[in-house]
Amino acid sequence: METLTEIQQAVYDYTRRALHRGEPFPSLREIAAHFGFRHTTARFHLKALEKKGYIRQRTQRVSDYLLTAEEMSDANRFDLVARIPAGAPLSVFDESRESFAVDHDYFGGGEILALRVVGDSMSGDAIEDGDIAMIRRQAEGRGDDILALRIDDEITLKRFELDGERARLLPSNPQHAVREVPAAAVEILGKLVGIVRKV
Repeated sequence: METLTEIQQAVYDYTRRALHRGEPFPSLREIAAHFGFRHTTARFHLKALEKKGYIRQRTQRVSDYLLTAEEMSDANRFDLVARIPAGAPLSVFDESRESFAVDHDYFGGGEILALRVVGDSMSGDAIEDGDIAMIRRQAEGRGDDILALRIDDEITLKRFELDGERARLLPSNPQHAVREVPAAAVEILGKLVGIVRKV
């Protein structure tokens, strides 16, 4: 592909970063606001990126673009960052050498972590040992959310409920017992938004 000018590279990097965060391709308005362009200037740079083969237009809408297939595959790549026990909490460890590609749009945007499930305590929700749990980073949960929880230096995948100064970790597999821990020891890392599984 042709070499990009400095400003074209900056616009291209901006669109890639948005996709890496799980966000849609930036609109003309967003690009213009970020760089201080007029809309016509933002469109000019997108057309230059399209002409050089870095992006392609998906529909006739002026700002509806995608990265090319090769670049999209890389932008939609997730690194496995840890194992998350669906059982007794275990120490966090890095598993980032393994990665895979899937469309961020499936998970509704935001910062997404990919965590390998270990154990079967959430099998009542069709979450099995070896699955990849897609976790959207957020600090709060509600209702029936399944959450990635940090308890001191351990993590686990559970629903939980507060009871005064205690937190109850709730498995969906009846063969696993409810576990109680101090509420102050629990940190919500994010919400389960999808499962990836090899068959």
